[in-house]
Amino acid sequence: MVPMADELPFSPGERIAHTEYGAGVVLDAPHAGYLRAFFSIGERRVPIASIRREMSRTERILRAVDSSEERARRAWLAYEAHALPVMESATALTSARIDLLPHQVVLTHRIATASPRRFLIADEVGLGKTIETALILRELASRGELTRALMVVPAGLVNNWHRELNEIFKLDFEVFGSEGDITDRKTNAFLKHDRLIASIDTLKRPTRIKRLLEAPRWDLVVFDEAHHLTAYRNGGKVKKTENYKLAEALKVHTRDLLLLSATPHQGNHFQFWMLVQLLNPTLFGSPEEMLENRHRLNAVMFRRTKADACQPDGSPLFARRWVHTESFVMSVAERRFYEKLREYLEDGFDLSRRQGNQGRALGFLMAIFQKIAASSFAAVRRTLKRRMLMLTLHEALLRDRELDIEGRERLTEEARELIHEEFGYPRDSAGRIEVDHTLADLKYRLVKKLDEEVLELASDPYASEYSSVHAEEAASGVVELHLPEERMRIRDLLAIFPQQRETKAQKLLDGLGTLWRQNPNEKIVIFATYLGTVELLAREIEQTYPGQGVAVLRGGDHGAKVAAERRFRHKDGPRVLVCTAAGREGINLQFARILFNFDLPWNPMDVEQRIGRIHRYGQNHTAQVYNLVLSDTIEGRIFLLLDEKLTEIARTVGKVDEQGNVAEDLRGQILGQLSERLNYDRLYQEALSDPELKRTKVELEAALSNSREARQVVFDLFQDLEGFSLDDYKPFSDISSSMDRLVRFLAAALADRQQRFVKVDEETYDLVAADGARRVRFTLNRDTATSRDDLELMGLDHPLVQEELGRWRSVPPEELGIAVRGDVKEPVLLSFWLVEVSAGQGQRRVVVHTIAVKEDGARTPMVERQGERYLQASVAAPFFSPDQRLEIFAHAVEPSLQRELKQKGAANGDGSYSAELLAYVEMVPSA
Repeated sequence: MVPMADELPFSPGERIAHTEYGAGVVLDAPHAGYLRAFFSIGERRVPIASIRREMSRTERILRAVDSSEERARRAWLAYEAHALPVMESATALTSARIDLLPHQVVLTHRIATASPRRFLIADEVGLGKTIETALILRELASRGELTRALMVVPAGLVNNWHRELNEIFKLDFEVFGSEGDITDRKTNAFLKHDRLIASIDTLKRPTRIKRLLEAPRWDLVVFDEAHHLTAYRNGGKVKKTENYKLAEALKVHTRDLLLLSATPHQGNHFQFWMLVQLLNPTLFGSPEEMLENRHRLNAVMFRRTKADACQPDGSPLFARRWVHTESFVMSVAERRFYEKLREYLEDGFDLSRRQGNQGRALGFLMAIFQKIAASSFAAVRRTLKRRMLMLTLHEALLRDRELDIEGRERLTEEARELIHEEFGYPRDSAGRIEVDHTLADLKYRLVKKLDEEVLELASDPYASEYSSVHAEEAASGVVELHLPEERMRIRDLLAIFPQQRETKAQKLLDGLGTLWRQNPNEKIVIFATYLGTVELLAREIEQTYPGQGVAVLRGGDHGAKVAAERRFRHKDGPRVLVCTAAGREGINLQFARILFNFDLPWNPMDVEQRIGRIHRYGQNHTAQVYNLVLSDTIEGRIFLLLDEKLTEIARTVGKVDEQGNVAEDLRGQILGQLSERLNYDRLYQEALSDPELKRTKVELEAALSNSREARQVVFDLFQDLEGFSLDDYKPFSDISSSMDRLVRFLAAALADRQQRFVKVDEETYDLVAADGARRVRFTLNRDTATSRDDLELMGLDHPLVQEELGRWRSVPPEELGIAVRGDVKEPVLLSFWLVEVSAGQGQRRVVVHTIAVKEDGARTPMVERQGERYLQASVAAPFFSPDQRLEIFAHAVEPSLQRELKQKGAANGDGSYSAELLAYVEMVPSA
């Protein structure tokens, strides 16, 4: 007979529990009924009678086997709560309403199951790095491996990240810094908040880095646009930017580190090598070693191209696209107005340059005016009129301070007349009241200087969405900055504004007519950056083509975008969707195949983003894109020049199709490199005083030449990186059985909360509360969930599922051992293990492993193959004693597990493993 555990003598090093002092470790063998042990409060000599052995999880499970039906239910639920998140298809079971693409699923799985998790994700633009990051966060959270996460992003992308992570993926991130609600003015916010998004400029100050390092370590830190983490050679020294120093500090204060960049290599091998050093400083000893052993980059880098990516059935992810630039010249009246406007802008830029640092704000203001003018004459007229109004009110305010009452009243009356004209208020008592309200609002803006704050935000190079929505407001309202006699100059400008329909608007209307004659139901997307242009287009289209309908996407939150998208998507909805820059991100318009760029952003990568709204996964037709360009404006000439140079490069490397279109991958690669080398704002501004574009051509050609060389350098270095193969996706492709398993778990898990999971149809379920009220309606179909607001998508990462997984993972070990009847001839001990395997290449894999043995230690493969069904078999009285189970485990079960893992290469010299007993089923023969 084996003695009971508590009858065995205590040995030094053994773990114990004391009635008062808690957990401890034995220091000396017992003597005279006492022993010496170490507890959290220090060493103590305690009576043996006051302590007990701290049993292992396995021992606690095996000593408390029971045969009740409730015990069996709880053991099965606890097992499923551990097993579901590590299923092979778990990555594809996200509840986020997104199109889940094969390359994203595979990447998420590989990173989530790796150790260490330190990678550069360098997928090409348009393949979804934000989604991949969110999926990784979700996967780690569902595995219980993510509590603290920090997203470090460019300032202008903070709100985009916040919206994506919270609205789409429900990840509960908070924004740190002046843009958000979390600051460190009073306490260390990094200590108190576990999931934060912050701009890199906010975090890189030395005081902030100090606070970051004083807080607990992060589970994951992510750097977006990681090519801005630069370190370079300066003579014989290495110069590290503040951005790089921040990353260097955080890399040792986080378990996992992800760097994101579509253009991680800027053509400089040393800078790229320093980026890799952040991930693994032992991978390459020098840039030269990196070039010689470029295949090793696979250990830290993923790069998928659009050519790699495909749909789940293997068909190409992207349909073809056809881009046509329609160029034409201004009318005589437009040319006269444009030249006068160019003089106005030149004078503004000249004044800002003469004022030095004090003139920077005026420079921003003039740049906004220049961009608005490039959008449409209607937009710049609207802004000029409102600016003249604000200048008039500003002058009235100055007269009031000088006690010039007559001058103040005269100017105020002028302002009233301008408000009547601009806002179209009637000339009656109701109209006068409206004028008074508007006048009061505008005066408040002037006094509070609200538009100066808007100007600062609008000038952020990353804040394209914000700036396009609010820049017109800033340009009209920042009157502290102005040119001499500006009010008079604007009046002269407006006096020569062309009265006929704009040439570019007429070309658009002609194009719409041609398309609708071919197909009256054609859905058409039009991009125009500024509200003044958007209003012009909506008005002209509705007047010319009544009944076709125009939806306008002005901006606002994600919900407003989705609402406009859905109105447009509806079969009987508007035929035209006019978008500001707010439509460049976060909406999917692949059900339309035609897009007009009414105006063209200065940065051509922004044009690529626009095209990506229709030329994306799910587009079944060739995407047709029409760029409308006034070829005799500065902006038009630069755009055509850049397009011509890109085509020249493409021809020399054989990347032009039969229609003359530059291959999309080359265009993206060149433009991505070019964006790092050119300051587009400065290029366009300086072109105002260089009407022949002599200097502009030289600068553009040099930048393009460098970009082309950098692209070739990148191509050579990255050619040994592993691409995406659809074979990698096959283990994740069929999620139907996994989804059914998840539904069964949730239905059983909620039963003891008096809630029911009711099947509505084959893909819809209702969660019904005890009082019969429906709490939520779930669908199992991703496409259905994406198109309907009233349904939530079932997934492992849904908050309700996560709550139940957490609850059932914490079932005490004493409740995880059951005895059942089975189709066996003699008793069998069936055990389920959660095994974490670490391979030599840094890969980490968590699996559920089953071991079943008879009393003599012989394995029973048939029982192991069907192991999970025995967790739900009918219960029976236990057969073995606790000590018999412990002995069989020690001599047969655990050695069998070790042998099995060794055969699979997990427990040999190249790797290691750890195993935790999840559940135990004692099977006795059926009567």
